[in-house]
Amino acid sequence: MNNVLLIRKIQALLHDPPEKPIILGRIGHEGRAKEIMRELIGDAAAIPEDIKTADHIASAADRINLPRDERFISDFLRNPEIIHSLSGKGFNLGSLAQINIDHITDDVDRAVGELADKYRGDSEKIYLSLWRSLVDMLIEDGQSNLGQLWELLPADTRIPDHSIWEHKRVTSAIAGALPKPAFLLFAIGPVQEFIATARKTQDLWAGSYLLSYLSWSAMKVVAEEFGPDCLIFPDLHRQPFVDKWLIEKGLEIDALGNELLSSPTLPNRFLAVIPAESVKDIAEKAKKHVQETFASACRAVKEKMSEKCGIHPSAEWDEIWQRQTDDFIETYWSATVIDEVEDIDGFIAEYKRLMGTSSEWPFDNLLRAYERGFKPNIGTVYAQIYRLTEKTLGSRKAIRDFKQQDEPNHKCTLCGLREPVHPGMFNNQTCREEFGALTGFWRENVMPAFPQIRRTERLCGICVTKRLAASSFFREQMGLDISNSFPSVSMVATASFKEKVIKNISHPEINTRANEFIFILNTLFEGKKERMNGEPLPMVRRMCNNPGTVALENKDIAHKFASIEGDWLYEDSFRESLKDDIPNYSEELCNAAQAALKKLLQAAKKIDIDQPSKYYAVFLMDGDNMGKWLSGENAPTIGEIMHPIVRDGLEPKEWDTLLTMKRPLNPSLHLATSKALRDFSLHVAREIVEKDHLGKLVYAGGDDVLAFVNLKDLPEVMRKLRACFSGSLIVNEETSKVDIDFKEGRGFIPVDGEGVPLNIENNKNKINGFRLSMGTKATASMGVVIAHHNSNLAKVLDDVRRCEKEAKNLKDKNAFCISLAKRSGGTESVSAKWYYDSEKEGIFEPIPLLREWADAFYNDHMSPKMVYTFRTETTGLEGKDLPRGAVRHELLRIADRQRIKKNKGFNKETMEKMVVRIIKFHESGLSLEKVSVFLSVAAFLGREGNR
Repeated sequence: MNNVLLIRKIQALLHDPPEKPIILGRIGHEGRAKEIMRELIGDAAAIPEDIKTADHIASAADRINLPRDERFISDFLRNPEIIHSLSGKGFNLGSLAQINIDHITDDVDRAVGELADKYRGDSEKIYLSLWRSLVDMLIEDGQSNLGQLWELLPADTRIPDHSIWEHKRVTSAIAGALPKPAFLLFAIGPVQEFIATARKTQDLWAGSYLLSYLSWSAMKVVAEEFGPDCLIFPDLHRQPFVDKWLIEKGLEIDALGNELLSSPTLPNRFLAVIPAESVKDIAEKAKKHVQETFASACRAVKEKMSEKCGIHPSAEWDEIWQRQTDDFIETYWSATVIDEVEDIDGFIAEYKRLMGTSSEWPFDNLLRAYERGFKPNIGTVYAQIYRLTEKTLGSRKAIRDFKQQDEPNHKCTLCGLREPVHPGMFNNQTCREEFGALTGFWRENVMPAFPQIRRTERLCGICVTKRLAASSFFREQMGLDISNSFPSVSMVATASFKEKVIKNISHPEINTRANEFIFILNTLFEGKKERMNGEPLPMVRRMCNNPGTVALENKDIAHKFASIEGDWLYEDSFRESLKDDIPNYSEELCNAAQAALKKLLQAAKKIDIDQPSKYYAVFLMDGDNMGKWLSGENAPTIGEIMHPIVRDGLEPKEWDTLLTMKRPLNPSLHLATSKALRDFSLHVAREIVEKDHLGKLVYAGGDDVLAFVNLKDLPEVMRKLRACFSGSLIVNEETSKVDIDFKEGRGFIPVDGEGVPLNIENNKNKINGFRLSMGTKATASMGVVIAHHNSNLAKVLDDVRRCEKEAKNLKDKNAFCISLAKRSGGTESVSAKWYYDSEKEGIFEPIPLLREWADAFYNDHMSPKMVYTFRTETTGLEGKDLPRGAVRHELLRIADRQRIKKNKGFNKETMEKMVVRIIKFHESGLSLEKVSVFLSVAAFLGREGNR
């Protein structure tokens, strides 16, 4: 960015002071803006005309154009109202009349002065710090004690559904694009094929991470040229890749930890507002940068393989890599150019023609009402500009790029599409000799050099890049401090067993047996510890470092035990077929290891620690109807986003119909959606899956989450993620306890002083803020698969995607589907809504019911035989014209027969309450056959849950 553009964007970010809604009507906000500008850039005689134009466009895009009338001015201090951007739910803050305005302005002066002292004379750093850091500085420090309310101060107190910060960022984006702005929509792919092709959990993460980084490489081109605020979505504010970029530019912001930088959270598309004259150049530049970044990753892996495997340059080696990687990444873009920002008639006429709009277009009525307010401009039709750009991109993607590509010889064992990379070995050989040479190269050259490669694998250039890019490219060449390992499914399955052993590591017999087992494993895997150890789940690793759980003298053994690859906690793993995986394989050592493990398991059983489970769960959650949220179809109504005082003052005859219309799509709605999804993916999902429970995120790319979780915690993780996605939470103000409530939820996620979402079950910290969610009108669906640790991961992933689709096939979506894939054969699944809402009985949730029955089976309150009995004895009841209550009496009879009566802690009354809830589930629409599957899943969780 040149200095002229930087000054313009600084002026745009400061054209309204941060405290505008508080000082409005008390202190002249334009004069106040000039004071702040003068402190930072010196020259502030007047706000330039192009900034005023950008302000008008941003205001027209974000606000309802109300009549020019004093009645429609709302005093924020006396009537502070905040409205959730996505749900339209209002929050009355009572009164802020006690606020000392001098403290407010002093806080702003102090923060601005600090930025001026740090970066005076450097326009780029001033601009970037205003965009990134100012709001955080105001939240964290100052006399006003506004806290996170700084982040919510509305841009327009009459329509308080978007903040002053969002308005300033949109104004800056438009100011940088004038006089002829263009709306650029850019996407990369292929997404599903690249991510889904996986044999190991690390492949899933690596594919997601590489795509996320490629997306950033395209966004970075635009941000470097026109500033990060020109991207309307995703919102780049506080994104880890962006913060690293800012730190490299010299901004003083908190250093990023390994955890955030290892998170693939950026989507594969973005919308930016840039100058029309630059749109083609910048799109092609972004495309080129994506391709070069991917080529660099592939080249880094290729060079590392050449170095470590002793591969000499050869025409065939180079040709395979070039053929497979040069054109693999696809990019698409479309743009809508605005020739005249003040005259929208021409655009509307062309939009109607291209989109086939009917003569009775409801938006025309809104435009006529707007005539009593400020003159409409191109910002007024932001929704139409976006829809036209989106439709154009869809048309471009429909024209598939095609390049003929021959892939001779044997195929990659991961994707099955491309030839494995090799240095050339097929000249004048038979098919059998070819295969022998290929497998020999991978086993004898590649596998010893790269422990990430399995003995049966032969990978193409794309798949081996995914497997090795974390270390060879991201860590070594890009200097990113990210983890280059990922827990295996066996580590996930055995996590609850490890958790219990580590909690009891001070127990004399447990300590002795664990040490003996580790000693023999060290002997067995001498010289190749990477085959012995794996990556523990985050919660298990943290437990080892917790002095309240593990005494200092046991910390070392706890870490060693936590790191044992999960496979080696199963007795049947020590068999001859694994001798290629064990460097010092001998029957004697394997038998000794097996015996040591058996003694450890026996010692654990004595203190009620169950055997390690061989099953784990993987789930895929995806926001419902996200296209409708981004297009504005699911937006609140115009009436919902107005301040009640303003809404009540409108002329009924003119506005009653308009108030029921959907609020027009606007940039702040896009920013709010992006912000909610960013917070959910970066902070909330990770907190729930990895910090509160035994799980590991693969990716959380906004509305979609893929993760592995131990069976012990599966129901809780499912329910919490769904509730937090829409902010279906309520807070007891006296106890600060957070509860899930799908009916009365507020749309926000409470956090503590560190910005960490509070644990829904047992938070001990004080609520000190919140994160925005998608709002209580938003829903999400989830597919879950419970699978054996030796199951083919590619098939398991196919199943989880199928389950997610089945959940979305339920009416109105907002559902989950659980599939139980037993190793012994047979897969069964059950789909249900997250909750059922009855006017008479209120909200009914199946997931707590799943946990209740799983606990009953686990604690031997109910016999697992109930599942078989229920299934066989209710077969003939479905669809019959039976007397009222007949099904209920039959289920009560079956349950009472299977109740383990010697257990005094579980009486008949408790059992009947559980059966009544199962009947309610059935009456909500689930067939008796599917109820039996639901109970089968519960029984399995009870048996395998290892709690």
